[in-house]
Amino acid sequence: MDFYSTNAWKDAVLDRMKFTNIPDADQAPAHDTVLFVGEQIVLNTLRREYAGFPQKYSPLPNDLVVVQRTASMGLGVFAKRQFKVGDTVVRERPFLIAAVDIQNDPSLVGEFNPFIGSSVLGEMLKSAERRFLPSNRTGFANLSTDYSLNPGPITDNSRDIFQSLYVLSCNSFKLSEQDFAACGVYKDYRVVPRVASRINHSCAPNVVYHFDEATFTFNMVATRNIKAGEEILTMYCGLQVPKAERHRNLLPYGIDPCRCQACETTDQIGSDQRRKSICSFDMIGAKNLPPRAALKEFARLVNLIEKEKLHFLDSYAVALHWMAYFWGKLNQKAISQKKLKEAEIYFDIKGKAHSKWLQHRTAIAD
Repeated sequence: MDFYSTNAWKDAVLDRMKFTNIPDADQAPAHDTVLFVGEQIVLNTLRREYAGFPQKYSPLPNDLVVVQRTASMGLGVFAKRQFKVGDTVVRERPFLIAAVDIQNDPSLVGEFNPFIGSSVLGEMLKSAERRFLPSNRTGFANLSTDYSLNPGPITDNSRDIFQSLYVLSCNSFKLSEQDFAACGVYKDYRVVPRVASRINHSCAPNVVYHFDEATFTFNMVATRNIKAGEEILTMYCGLQVPKAERHRNLLPYGIDPCRCQACETTDQIGSDQRRKSICSFDMIGAKNLPPRAALKEFARLVNLIEKEKLHFLDSYAVALHWMAYFWGKLNQKAISQKKLKEAEIYFDIKGKAHSKWLQHRTAIAD
């Protein structure tokens, strides 16, 4: 009998994963409990790394943002007050963190078949949903879904399994290696936030996200000054590519086409060229130039990034830091300190332990 014609594959999926509430359900209210679906080795790593894991955190006031309907993108998140660069706009423990590359595990799916792989992942997610605390189960189920993302035909039997898969596809964020100790067999962990899942995409975002392992919180941080009433916007794909490529990359998220401010500009050719120049900038060559020539090159990069409103890029913080360094070489201490403070703000928006900041600070010191 075929492995997938029985319930054996479902048992294999559930045996493979660790389902656990963080913190334990009796130690926190429902809205503060994350269901983690992954490997025990990941949990053990986090517990060794952080004393008292998960550490307590300071919740943000409830009146900072509001979820409401947008003109063309369904629900969105809007600022109820002003935010400065570096301010945390959203901090929350999410509904769910799950290892999604279980769908590519050859011991479960054999020779990879997208439909079987999605069935494996969907079964894992459906089991996770059954383990939610009641209020979280309702909140998770109410997140938007897009059945057009289904890799195979929808039937009465498959609809229930795939519904959770659609919620994940439309509302999750990928955790980077800097953000999460995904040190087991599975490396692709996705997080489904509560409020932040309602934040829409823009190719010129005003917030960037990072996950704090110690407190197990998902954070959205302002990359530009945000006015009260302005929509909070993040990114769903890489942005250092031309508009046409961004639009292809956004199709899996149900965005067709993107009509953000960056994509509606009348200077699209210029925008594409600026993004290409940002991506191809010779950082090593620039830092090896004499101080004044180096400053000119790094100022050019900073201007390109600011023009495209891509302040979240690592290269922006790095360029500001090199400018601080070279202004110091020219004995312009006041300007150097100003640029250094700016650089620190932009490195810290991705978390104080962001590895590239630590590496770059060491390199400058040397």
